[in-house]
Amino acid sequence: MYRAFFSIPASVADVEGRPANALHGYLDMTARLVSAHRPDDVVHVYDDDWKPAPRVRAYAGYKAHRLPDPEGLPEQFGVLRRVLDAFGLPQAEAPGWEAEDAIGGLSARAGRGDHIDVVTGDRDLIELVRDPQVRVLFTVRGVTEVRVLDEAGVLEKYGVPASRYADFATLRGDPSDGLRGVRGVGEKTARVLVEAYPSLEAMVEDAKWSKEGMSPLRRSASLRAAVRDAAGYLEAMRLVVPIRTDVEVRAWRAERDEAHLGELAERYRLTGPVRRLREALSQERPSERR
Repeated sequence: MYRAFFSIPASVADVEGRPANALHGYLDMTARLVSAHRPDDVVHVYDDDWKPAPRVRAYAGYKAHRLPDPEGLPEQFGVLRRVLDAFGLPQAEAPGWEAEDAIGGLSARAGRGDHIDVVTGDRDLIELVRDPQVRVLFTVRGVTEVRVLDEAGVLEKYGVPASRYADFATLRGDPSDGLRGVRGVGEKTARVLVEAYPSLEAMVEDAKWSKEGMSPLRRSASLRAAVRDAAGYLEAMRLVVPIRTDVEVRAWRAERDEAHLGELAERYRLTGPVRRLREALSQERPSERR
C-alpha cells in the first residue's frame, strides 16, 4: 500500500473526492502477481502495531524518528479490508505486532508440502527464507520485476546464509528503523564478522580480549573497540531485529460477495482494478491441473 500510495497520483479518488490511489495501485499489483505466479492462495497481511511495545522497551530508538502515515493513506487500509473481504481473500495480522511477525508466524506453521512466497520490498523478511518452503520475492521494479531469494539466492546476494541474516542486519544497522548498527561496520565488514563467528554472543566475547590473533577482531583494535562499545546495543537487538515466529496470528476469510464487491468498486472508483484482479484470480492454478 505504501509503494502504491507514492507511485499513483493523489488525483485518483473515489466518488466523494477521497484518495483511492493506494487502493488502485495495490489491487493492480496483486493482479499482476497472481497472473505471473499463479498461487493457490494470496494472504494479505497487515501491521497491527507498526511499533510493538516489546521492541520499544528493548530499544527506545526503534522507529523513533519514523514519520506517521501520510494524510490520505490510513483510511484506504480500511477500504482495502472491505474489498478483500468481498473478494473472499484471506487476510491476517498478529495482535500487538508488525506484519513481518504475522508473516513469520504463518511461515513457521507451514506444513511439509506448503510453499510460501513472501512478496516484499523489506529486507527484514529475508531471515524467513527456508528451503524448500519459504522464499522471498523481493520487489525490484514494482512487482513487474522481482528477485527470487531462496537460500542460494540470499547467499549469492548478501554473502551470508539466510539463517544468519538477522545478525548481518544487526551489525550493519537500518537507519529507517532507527537501528544504528556497529560503528564503522558496513555490509562488507558485517559479512566478514558473520562468517567468522557462530553468533553475536561469540563475537562480543572475542572482543573482550586484547591479545592479537587471527580472528577479525583480534586483527583490528578499532573494530574490537567498536564491538565492545556496542555490546549493549547488540544485546538489545536480540529482542528487536529477529522476526517473531511464535506470535498469535489472527487470520480471517469472508465469503465472496460479488454484489458487495461491485458496490465497493463503484463507490471507490475501483472498477478497473477489481475487474483485473477478478480476471487474474479466475485463471487456472497449477494445483488445479494435477
